[in-house]
Amino acid sequence: MNQRPPTADGRAILLLCTHLALPKNAAARPFGLAEWNPLARRIAASAWQRPGALLGQSAAEIGVELGVDPATAERIAQLLERAGPLTIELERLAARGVWALTRADETYPARLKTNLQAGAPAVLFGAGPADLLSTAGLAVVGSRDLDEGGAAFAGAVGRRCALGGHTLVSGGARGADAAAMNAALERGGNAVGVLADSLERTLRSPQLRTAVVEGRLTLATPFHPAAAFSVGNAMARNRIIYGLAEYALVVSSALDQGGTRAGALENLKAGWTPLFVRDAPDAPDGNRDLIERGGIPLPPEALADGEDLWPWLEREARRAQAAARRAPAQGTLFE
Repeated sequence: MNQRPPTADGRAILLLCTHLALPKNAAARPFGLAEWNPLARRIAASAWQRPGALLGQSAAEIGVELGVDPATAERIAQLLERAGPLTIELERLAARGVWALTRADETYPARLKTNLQAGAPAVLFGAGPADLLSTAGLAVVGSRDLDEGGAAFAGAVGRRCALGGHTLVSGGARGADAAAMNAALERGGNAVGVLADSLERTLRSPQLRTAVVEGRLTLATPFHPAAAFSVGNAMARNRIIYGLAEYALVVSSALDQGGTRAGALENLKAGWTPLFVRDAPDAPDGNRDLIERGGIPLPPEALADGEDLWPWLEREARRAQAAARRAPAQGTLFE
């Protein structure tokens, strides 16, 4: 992607919501999503209407126009003061092939906004074609410690996506994610990896870097491009994987624990995308539990060579949705 200079709105969001070019000893800290959403609503309801209008405003003017307390107004003004250093940092990242998208940008994936709504990250960093984020594909997730049957299944799914021309979305982590993504790329397909680890470090992988340069892989993260892996980051990025996809598939899940299970249950509850689950004799107990909770079984027979997987997914998703509508209500008026 040839990164265009951010718009005024984009610059304001980057300044307010990221640590880019922010000194370690800075007094003002960026706004997290839970803080940014109500502030964004205040901006939209003000005479300024757009985030870019805050650029160049004093703390006093911000306080009056947005109706925030003096401490918050001063925090906003201090964060906006580093516009020059931000430009330099964006140029440094662009030289490494890294771009930034904000919710104010037209190229920000619409499906992510629709599915996650206020939970959509204010900023996405990435490398590779940004438009791949908007090609609704199949999200493949699963345990890092993958058994032989799960690895074969994930690889078959990746190849089916490539042969059908469908983007494969994963977390890019060891196990099911990497098995499916690598298989798709090896067959000449397209993939999106939503990272919980450092984007800049991941780009040093020759194999992934080549796929990015060739325009077949997009790596994205809602975290600082240099941020190291953390369990919290991994849990937070799960919803983005589901939010970007048209369908999702759990290859392997532990029972009663693990990020794969937590993300799948969150998706079932929120209804972001239909959830398929590998249904095979060697699948772990966690898979069977997810099916009992509403996951749609996906047997190995659905991955027959030479067939596009998409018509099968579409048919089974419609069937599951129709069955859910016919299901009787649970409980009584008194519960």
